[in-house]
Amino acid sequence: NARDLMPAWLPPAAAHAPAAAAEADQRVFVISMNVHRVNDDPTAAVAYLSDRRPDIVAVLEVDDDWAAALEGLAEQFPHRLIRPRPDNFGIAVLSRWPLVDPQVVAFSETGFPSIIATVRRESGDFRFIATHPYPPFNGRATEALLVHLAGVAEVVESSPLPCIVAGDLNATPWSRPFRELLARSGLVDTAVGHGVQPTWHAHLPAPRIPIDHVLVPPAAVVLRREVGPDIGSDHFPVEAELILPAAPASPRPRER
Repeated sequence: NARDLMPAWLPPAAAHAPAAAAEADQRVFVISMNVHRVNDDPTAAVAYLSDRRPDIVAVLEVDDDWAAALEGLAEQFPHRLIRPRPDNFGIAVLSRWPLVDPQVVAFSETGFPSIIATVRRESGDFRFIATHPYPPFNGRATEALLVHLAGVAEVVESSPLPCIVAGDLNATPWSRPFRELLARSGLVDTAVGHGVQPTWHAHLPAPRIPIDHVLVPPAAVVLRREVGPDIGSDHFPVEAELILPAAPASPRPRER
């Protein structure tokens, strides 16, 4: 439906217009990347992160081999939480800022992990949620996806801090699960105003679909939103550079 695609092509709202005067320390550069567990060569993905130098990364489909490769980025990302799995649902968050009291949670009966953490930075803390729900292959899987994303929305709704959600959501912007997530959480899609940015399947001809996302509060200023290069995965990474609304510093529990 062309009406469903219009938000991607319309100019960004005023809050998303580039802000040339923004201070560098107010910016957040986020990458979400599904590395494809069966991709046994991490060279391109590691080089990509080393070159782009994001502030925080959600990494999906992390197994033990990928976990070892990500640990090799410890100098660039001194704060990280990595939960490998032998299936397609291992997950990691890599950050140059401290991760305060990070948690591994399951939002649905599938038990697949997501990571929630408060990110500590001088210009204001925020909550980061990295997630990868099961794809909606059938009715039961679709219901699990809806439950999973409802759980994500609940975390956002209950947070006193601005939230960023990043990951392979296995949902297109025009799908019911995605629309319900935005409606319940109050977040917005960083891709709005930047055109349709397909991320999957990287190695098949068009049409590709956008299922990898970075979602932010409506008051965030989205400076840049792009699809990254081929990293050897069946997904292209997503890059979003933004300025978050100001938030008070949160209490000081343990850091990772």
